This record gives sequence, structure tokens and C-alpha cells, in this order.
Amino acid sequence: MNMQHELPAITLATNDYNRLLCTAMIRQTNNLPAAEFLLRELRRAKVCHPGELPEDVVSTNCRVIYRLNDEPGSRAHLLVHPEDLIWSGAEVSVTTPLGTALLGLRVGDSMSFIEVDGTRHVVSVEGIGLRFLDDGSTVTRTPGSVIWI
Repeated sequence: MNMQHELPAITLATNDYNRLLCTAMIRQTNNLPAAEFLLRELRRAKVCHPGELPEDVVSTNCRVIYRLNDEPGSRAHLLVHPEDLIWSGAEVSVTTPLGTALLGLRVGDSMSFIEVDGTRHVVSVEGIGLRFLDDGSTVTRTPGSVIWI
């Protein structure tokens, strides 16, 4: 039996959308893995002004708390653009299948994705900690969320 699951809605700020569209198109031209997945997600995204992005939505430069495949413990990483990746132990690139799956989800949403090696996963967003603004100077906290540093 082939069951189709409805994809969760995703929301992106215009600055993320524009930067990621350029990144995805370059990656697609260079035949880099996961570019098609990122482009599909960008096509279906609702795009809004950065100031109108709901506080419970995963964006780049935010610390996302998530659970992978019903594991007993949560994980927390900063979602970053690939060129901003400094420390892979604490960050995840938005161009990886996991990063793309997290992008634009709301707290409580789940999304399935397939790794480059063909392994299928489900990621569930449990919270958003710190959100760094584009200028790098201001840090905001989502009200009611847990901060994991």
C-alpha cells in the first residue's frame, strides 16, 4: 500500500527565500546532492516579510530543538546557510536534507525526508531557542520557548 502524507505548510522570510533560491540554483547547476529537495521546498513555501515571520517558525540563524525518528532524546542545532557553517557539531546546513526538512516548519510539525544515501527519516520540531538576526548583533528569544545553549 502506498500512502501519501500531506506535507506541512512552511513559511520563509523573503531574505531567506531569496538567498536560498540562489544557493539552490547554483547547487542544482553543479549537480550537488539535495538541491532538488531544497528547490521543491522553496516552490511550496509561503513567503513573508522578515518582521512578519511567526516566532514559532524555523528559519536560518535560529537554534532549533528537534527529534529525529522518535529517538528518546532531542537534538539542538543552529540552522545556517552552507557558507556560514563554522562548527558542524553545533550547526546544520540548510542545504542538507535534514536542514531543508526543518526549514520553515512550525513548532509541533513533523516532516519526512530522505538522506543522500537513501535512508528515510522523520524530523519533528520541538522548539526554537535563540534566533540571530541578519546583522549578527541582536539576539532574540521566542517567548515561551526553551533556550538550549
